[in-house]
Amino acid sequence: MTALAQFAFVNPLHRVKHYVQSKNKRVDCWAERTGKCVYCDNGIMKVNDYTYGIFIERGDSTIKYMSSVNLSSHTLIQNIFSDLLDDNINPCDLVFEISKTKITNLSGNKVSGYSIKKSSEDMFVKEVFRPSPLNAFQNIVRDFRWVVPEELVIKLVDLDGHPISLIDLFLKIKEISNVDDKEAKKFAIRLLENGVIDLKKAKEFRN
Repeated sequence: MTALAQFAFVNPLHRVKHYVQSKNKRVDCWAERTGKCVYCDNGIMKVNDYTYGIFIERGDSTIKYMSSVNLSSHTLIQNIFSDLLDDNINPCDLVFEISKTKITNLSGNKVSGYSIKKSSEDMFVKEVFRPSPLNAFQNIVRDFRWVVPEELVIKLVDLDGHPISLIDLFLKIKEISNVDDKEAKKFAIRLLENGVIDLKKAKEFRN
């Protein structure tokens, strides 16, 4: 089975779990939280469990979760991300084909897991509407506020990364919104970076 998805973060949520064969399911390891785990005490095998945040629909910034990713799949995904980052490509700007299949682990054995392949699809969610790609979502995603109104940013999204003069951006903002001249000038100055529109500057993260 193959599905399309765009990763919301480079880093996944990592949990240590135990595979309980009698129940045929994974359960949380409590050792790190409470210092005591009955499954550890009983010698139940530990497994690494990774959960990735993904977007699955164009224009929908709701983060869904690809869970129960094993260590072999996680290693494969991170190697692909690393190669992309080496080429100055943000993995979170791409849409991938994700398949549940047999993959080769570090020992050379075939195991069940996820494989990913870069697709030719345009990104589902633009960068300005995404959290920081390096913020693992096991930490609370930092709150942010829109310095430039979100409804205005949505109307400008197709111009993101395009060169434009300050006066032309000011006039464009006036054309597509009802803000007064003072606000339009303030927003235009905010969104320009070396003569190029940078919509990431439309939001400001709180500490």
